[in-house]
Amino acid sequence: MYVDDILIFGTNIEVIDDVKSFLSKSFDMKDLGEADVILNIMLIKDENGITPSQSHYVEKILSRFGYVNSKPSLTPYDPSVILRKKKNC
Repeated sequence: MYVDDILIFGTNIEVIDDVKSFLSKSFDMKDLGEADVILNIMLIKDENGITPSQSHYVEKILSRFGYVNSKPSLTPYDPSVILRKKKNC
């Protein structure tokens, strides 16, 4: 069986290293370091944690279809409207 990628997340680097060591005993694997993009989701790391972003993917799609220079359009929205879940009668 061939597996493309695996992400190992954690708050304790020692535990992460233990998991990688355990897995490498059973599987042929390479450590590619910290992930920056996975499944077209960019992972932005800072002191507050990790923030997922797809802005680069949106730009790629806009470029592919020739909409890079398009002007943004506002979405009609009335902030005074309160949305509520419909209750079953």
